[in-house]
Parts: sequence; structure tokens; C-alpha cells
Amino acid sequence: MYAKVYRLACNPDNASKMLEHYGSVMTPAIQSSEFHAGHQMVETGPDKWLLVSTCHDRVAAEAAVPLVQELVKLMVEQFGLTLDVIAEGEVARSI
Repeated sequence: MYAKVYRLACNPDNASKMLEHYGSVMTPAIQSSEFHAGHQMVETGPDKWLLVSTCHDRVAAEAAVPLVQELVKLMVEQFGLTLDVIAEGEVARSI
């Protein structure tokens, strides 16, 4: 598996709306993606999260980029979302 770790943040006034949108739009899209194997979001503050997205392999992670860009674009516009890749690589251990 291959993982990307993202740092997410949004306008504090939009955090609950962003999470609602994430659950209703982003989650089903990722779940139905042929590229993704897992997805975990960790709340690190009232308007900040870390996201670990795992794909079957690096090729799948690269193939998923257009889907992710399309999904994130609306969230940037509507909620002031920022999304930065902070690390990526082969999954060394999975329990």
C-alpha cells in the first residue's frame, strides 16, 4: 500500500459545514474509488485535521490525483479549505 498524509484546515466559521460536506460528498466518493484502500481523518484542532489516505500502490495514488483535485476544488471555494501533502510513501507496517 501507498499512503499520503495531508494537513487540512478551513475557516473556523465553516468547520462544521465542511465536515458535513466531507461526510456526504467526499466519503462516498473515496469509498467507491477503485484506487483507495483506506482513509482516516484525525482532528488536531477545532478547524484542523490530519488525513491519511491509503491507496493500493503508488500507481493508484497517482491515478487518484484528478479525482481528489476535483473533490477538493469545491471545498476550497466553499469552505476556505487548505490541503497540503506533508508526507507520502510506501506503508511500512499495517496492523
